[in-house]
Amino acid sequence: MGIVSVNQSLADRPQCPYCQSSKVIKYGHANGKQRFYCHECGKTYLYSTGTLTANSHFSRSIWADFIHDTLVGASLDFSAEKFGFSHQTAFNMRHKVLMALQDMLEKEPVLLSGIAELDETFVLDCYKGKTVPTEANRTARKHGATAAKRGISNEYIAICTGIQRDGKAIAETVNRAKPSGKELYEIFGTHICEETLILTDGLRSYNSLGAATGCTVMDVNHEENKKLFNLNTVNSMHSYIKETYNHYRGVATKYLNRYNALFSIAFRCAGGLATSLFLSLCNIGNSCYWHGVYDVRNYRLVIL
Repeated sequence: MGIVSVNQSLADRPQCPYCQSSKVIKYGHANGKQRFYCHECGKTYLYSTGTLTANSHFSRSIWADFIHDTLVGASLDFSAEKFGFSHQTAFNMRHKVLMALQDMLEKEPVLLSGIAELDETFVLDCYKGKTVPTEANRTARKHGATAAKRGISNEYIAICTGIQRDGKAIAETVNRAKPSGKELYEIFGTHICEETLILTDGLRSYNSLGAATGCTVMDVNHEENKKLFNLNTVNSMHSYIKETYNHYRGVATKYLNRYNALFSIAFRCAGGLATSLFLSLCNIGNSCYWHGVYDVRNYRLVIL
């Protein structure tokens, strides 16, 4: 995995990230970094203000390569050894990238149209690195262990996924076991265009989603539809999620939606997105993608 080639040159005087004004001047240095002053709003800022790299001691090239490692599923220890920092630093950087991806999907939400495949896949709940809480009513599992109960029980976390035939995808977790119509609408309600053909495996909960969005819901397992429609695309995404999830040896359930953002963005084109994502997350602009260490432990956790 080589260093991602990124143009390091930036505008001589980037517009103010707070008010987008171009009435700015150079205003000395802060910790060796060029500082700017905005005559419009009176605030000072750096090239990295509001970006993923704000307040970071690491160079832009390290962040660019770290984003590449995240997209292709490199382990934390691999990245930590490559860049010469601790496992905890790699963990914090990984989650800062994942939180920024969540923010990006919120600012630029996926809209499914045409023919969209919706289905859910399941992973075992995970308290990686922590003691299993008493309310879970089970003992800790070893890697590779199976659920204590047969079938889809409350030990399983649902990852609800939707994907358009041209590749736009969304994945999110809001529930354990099978999702209800209300939960499906919470995930997909604002992400489906009118008159979209929704293909499903026949789970009744999707019928209420169709009524709420004005779309047609079709069961691909119905005898009349088997020869014309399938869920191959979303099933391929599920395989990618499971392979990546197993590669990480599980993901703590509370962080699962951060990884769902990664699954949504990286499916099919992980390596080729590294440079464009770096430019989106690390160049100064009118979107803030910075998160501190406090956010790593507390920001938008999955609570089920």
